[in-house]
Amino acid sequence: MTKGNNSRGAWLRNIVHGHVEMPDELSIKFLAFLVMLILIYITNNHDAEKQAKRISELTHQVKELQYEQISTQSDLMNMSKQSEVLRRVRAENLELEELTEPPRIIK
Repeated sequence: MTKGNNSRGAWLRNIVHGHVEMPDELSIKFLAFLVMLILIYITNNHDAEKQAKRISELTHQVKELQYEQISTQSDLMNMSKQSEVLRRVRAENLELEELTEPPRIIK
């Protein structure tokens, strides 16, 4: 083994046994690496929470739009009934009459 690998191995053994001592040549680079990992973790966590909140808001908005669509569809179906059309025609005093005989096919 080379000296660099041996010092890293000894450092790992010290961590396992509860002695947290880092070799001087690794300390600054290792701490910089840890700080970078911590910043990435915090940023990732923040973005995940932001996305979860956005998903929750959009899910709520979709449910509201579905309720509105069902309500509008129901109103439209009610308005297109023959009895409702006849009532509205009479209320507007239009000169339209309801057919009394069925339609004929022209050949």
